[in-house]
Amino acid sequence: MDDAEILKMFLERSEDAIREAEKKYAGYCRSVSYGILGSREDAEECVNDTLLRTWNSIPPNRPDNLRVYMGRITRNISIDRYRSAASKKRGEGAAEASFSELEDLLPTFDTSEDDLNEEELLRSINGFLREQKELYRKVFVQKVWYLLPVRRIAELHDISESKTLSILYRMRRKLEAKLRKEGFPL
Repeated sequence: MDDAEILKMFLERSEDAIREAEKKYAGYCRSVSYGILGSREDAEECVNDTLLRTWNSIPPNRPDNLRVYMGRITRNISIDRYRSAASKKRGEGAAEASFSELEDLLPTFDTSEDDLNEEELLRSINGFLREQKELYRKVFVQKVWYLLPVRRIAELHDISESKTLSILYRMRRKLEAKLRKEGFPL
């Protein structure tokens, strides 16, 4: 079933929407969550929370891309769960360090008036990524979105960890320069 049909079911408040979205995207959402949490049980709970949050947010939201929409929800839920667990342990892991790096780099948007700015930011970041070499783009996305450890990213691309770190450093600096040039407050 395609996304337009699933979205229509959500908008009509048909419970079949949840089953169809789960069939189509649960595996993807599970992998996003597992990459952040490293726990199959926690990832499964996050997928269930994603389905509920998707149900509660459509309508009023009408996402253009259901996969991206659900992936973003999953990622946010997983990050919140990770932070909650990390604060209980009073320690910071690699994922928490990744969050901190991003928070330092990207502006935050708190009000509905900032929705347009957030959309502009997303367009700018997507444009930036399209301009990069494929390897650089993949390394950056694997670290920033999927929160994979540097060692794992290096293994996936058959490159050294130091090269991976170098790519990430250069990408962050280039993105920061682009965002500053475009007037985003950093």
